[in-house]
Amino acid sequence: MKYSASTRGFYTGGQAAPEDAVDLSHEEWEALLAAQSVGHQIVPDENGHPVLVDPADSVSLDDFKTRLRAAVDAAAEVERAKHITGGAGQAMTYQQKASEAVMLEDDPSPDPASYPMLSAEVGITAATLAEVGAVVRQAHASWIVLGAQIEGVRLGAKKAIGAATDAEAARAAAVVIWPGGA
Repeated sequence: MKYSASTRGFYTGGQAAPEDAVDLSHEEWEALLAAQSVGHQIVPDENGHPVLVDPADSVSLDDFKTRLRAAVDAAAEVERAKHITGGAGQAMTYQQKASEAVMLEDDPSPDPASYPMLSAEVGITAATLAEVGAVVRQAHASWIVLGAQIEGVRLGAKKAIGAATDAEAARAAAVVIWPGGA
């Protein structure tokens, strides 16, 4: 892992890094990202090495809380991405497949043309249109449970950040344990 002061970015072994990039251990990188997730900023020191600064020392409490709430939102999106395929088009596809699967369940004589997304999966996800619909309904039901848990944690953390009376309490409220996490 490398860090570049000029780009303020991290580079993995497979990426071309700028000439000013310095080496970091995986543990250093993880520690920096963990601190960033609770409101610290990563900036280069005079030698180009990444260090942490506490923006709570230089901004109002309200601005600090705003940054923490944005960090919680970003972390929730990272958590969601562990379980779903990202992208607006993919979200629309999943939503359409779920809708078709619900309609299919109540259709006594389904015409595959009425279920274009599910029909595209026949022979891939399952052998029949009905089986594809069942798989999609189950996946959608599982996502609803997990997605709701993530959303509850996200909103709860943002509420606690908003209620905090000082920077330390706000920072503590931003430490999130996501469903299934440790």
